[in-house]
Amino acid sequence: MKLTDKNSMRIGSSSMEAPLPDLSALEDQGYTLVPIQAVQVLYGNPHAARADASLLQLANRKEFDVILSGPDASLVSGGGSRPPHGPVYRYGKSDTEGTGRGHFRGTVAVLQDGSIVMSRADGAGAKDLRSRFGQSGNSLHAALGGGALLLEHGRFVEDLDLMRNQLFGGMPGGIRGKSMLRGPHSIMAIRKGKAYAAWCHTKSALDIRDDFRAFEFGTVIKFSHGSSVFYDDGENRLNGQNATGFGITRAY
Repeated sequence: MKLTDKNSMRIGSSSMEAPLPDLSALEDQGYTLVPIQAVQVLYGNPHAARADASLLQLANRKEFDVILSGPDASLVSGGGSRPPHGPVYRYGKSDTEGTGRGHFRGTVAVLQDGSIVMSRADGAGAKDLRSRFGQSGNSLHAALGGGALLLEHGRFVEDLDLMRNQLFGGMPGGIRGKSMLRGPHSIMAIRKGKAYAAWCHTKSALDIRDDFRAFEFGTVIKFSHGSSVFYDDGENRLNGQNATGFGITRAY
């Protein structure tokens, strides 16, 4: 795939090095927005190779500036976790392909040089992810998928795409499905060559799509919702149950 300012933050690019824009007007609409300098994919399944500590433990240790949950995947009794609704790939290897729903869902990928790519997956296996996101001389280091891709190339993703390709079904499905309703949501996004993490408490997926497009975001991926949302920014915390997430170094 071709990396652009609408789907990636490339290390050393003029877009990344440019001063941060003032997005307080978007935050005033009910979002917390965090500009990203670097991101690490987290997977707290204790049975995974090189398993991370839980999101809560990492937050208590203050190992990252911000921790934000990935796709819905709740801890269960016995110390294990349900497979997330998307692939987890860390340290150059696949941890899980997920539940099978994430083959064409929104994915956050980290390349070897730390560049961050956000786009649609094309398969959930290790080979699929490497082929989709890896670049010549800059291979895939980590990826976490399973999110609802709401904005792609700066355009609305069609409701039919959300239902048929991304498998957000139900009655109703798509952008009006159960996981899209008003409430807490975790969000990852790209705007003009810069990466952002975000969360909200009272917005729907339809609100998120419309609000972020109005502020010229190129890619928006909505991950967890409801009781699966975890975030901690050192001042505020929502302690949802989730085995996957992002450890974020804040950009200033």
